This record gives sequence, structure tokens and C-alpha cells, in this order.
Amino acid sequence: MAPAIPGFNFVWVDDFNGATGLPDQKKWNIIQKGPNRKSGEVQTYTASTQNVSLTGSGQLHITPQKDGNGNWTSARLEGVHDFSCPDNGKMILQAELRTGIDPVTEQAGVWPAFWALGGWIRSHNTPWPECGEWDIMENSSGAGFTLASLHYGPDGDPAHEKSQGGQLNSAAEKSMPVEEFNTYSLMVDRTLSRWQDETLTWSLNGKPWFSVKGSDVNDHTFWTNCAHKAFFPIVNVAIGTNFPGSSNNGQPNTQTVTGLGSGMQVLYVAFYKSQ
Repeated sequence: MAPAIPGFNFVWVDDFNGATGLPDQKKWNIIQKGPNRKSGEVQTYTASTQNVSLTGSGQLHITPQKDGNGNWTSARLEGVHDFSCPDNGKMILQAELRTGIDPVTEQAGVWPAFWALGGWIRSHNTPWPECGEWDIMENSSGAGFTLASLHYGPDGDPAHEKSQGGQLNSAAEKSMPVEEFNTYSLMVDRTLSRWQDETLTWSLNGKPWFSVKGSDVNDHTFWTNCAHKAFFPIVNVAIGTNFPGSSNNGQPNTQTVTGLGSGMQVLYVAFYKSQ
């Protein structure tokens, strides 16, 4: 169950309660499409309960599967609704989840993520990454890290990207093995008088570890897209990744396991706004 956060109210939440079967499609679009080859992906996203399902006990499972011909399927959920941070207020997008629990040697090419896209990509056809993208949790090939990233501005311009990796076994997060449930969140803070001082802050299990200020982006239009406009949440597990340093060049191999051992278990996803 999504926890209360002092000083904030729930705006939207899914605790994934309900009978076994597909998640609530009034809350989630279940994406059905082929792989994004530009990102190195090989899976097809489906709406099959073999790939995405409620457990009946308050969890969402995203389960990659490989068929007898070596073809991978998986799932991607995109929130139906998007939400924006109020003027002079704060907003948090948060989820508690666990990524694949099988050994790293059996997760080559597995790419789970909890992230969000700016809603104008849907409502105004604003292209990526100008619409804005928050990568709140990204992991590659079962390794013990999460990556925080902010994408914005014109496509193909590496100057318009801010990112930082965080090793979960480092001094700051040494007690947070990737195989356990962890809480990942991003907070938008618009309580300061100048947009240059507004912040996006990533937290792991309640501890802030990365932030980007408006002055870091240094462009009012780009920052407005990143921090003022509405975003919708996404949870997915891709197979195949272009992450630098991924095992097997980011591609699955014969040892990559099919099933929940390379999947994702989600307890909740929630938006909060300051009171």
C-alpha cells in the first residue's frame, strides 16, 4: 500500500489490489508494439497476462518471456492521466518495486525502468526529448545500480541531458541490494521565487541522492517542459539495451532467464502534491 507522506496529499495512486488479471485500464494504457531498435531492444510489448498481471495479493508483475524460437515478449504500462506540479508547490512521483532476483549472469540484456514522460508528447505531439523525460529508476542486466536521468531539449544534443549513476552497494546505499524492494521517487519543488532555483530531486528509500536545478538546464522553455508541465508514469521491462557497459553488449544471451527472475514486481505507483 502506498504510504502517506507528511505535508502531501495523494493525487493518484494504484496499489494494484484486485483479482488476478490485467491491471486497471482506467489507470493504465497497456502498450502493444514491437521493439525500439534505436534503444537496442528486441522484445515485443503485449497485453497478455503472461507478461503483465496482478497477483491478487497487491502486486503487479511484469514478466519477460522467451518462446521456443528465441523471441522475447514483455510489458510496458503508461499512466492514462498526467499530473503537474502546482505553482509555488511540490509534487512527488513514487513507486516501490523490486527488479529481477536471478543472478546477474542470468540477466544479460534485461532493462527494467520506472520513469515518466511529459504529457505534451501525447496531447500536443511535442517530440521526445523536448517533452521532457524523468528516469527515476533504470537498471541494466541485473547489476546493483540505479540510474537517474533527465532528458530535455532537441533530439541528438547530448548537452541537454543530465544523469548520474548510483551504485547501490556504495557507502551511501550499501544496505540496499537491488534484489530487495526499494522505494524510488522524484520530487518537483517549485516553492522558490525564481525558476532557476526550482529543483528536481531523486530519492532512494527516502534519501535524496541526485538533483537538477533550473539553472542547470539554463533554458526557461526546456525547464518549463521538465518541471511545470504534466507528466505520466511508466513502468516497463525491456529486453535489449544500449546502456554503456551492459553485459553481452546489452543483448540477451542463452543464459538470460525467462520469467519473473528477470522481471519486475511493483507494490504501488503514486503521485502526491503538497498541501
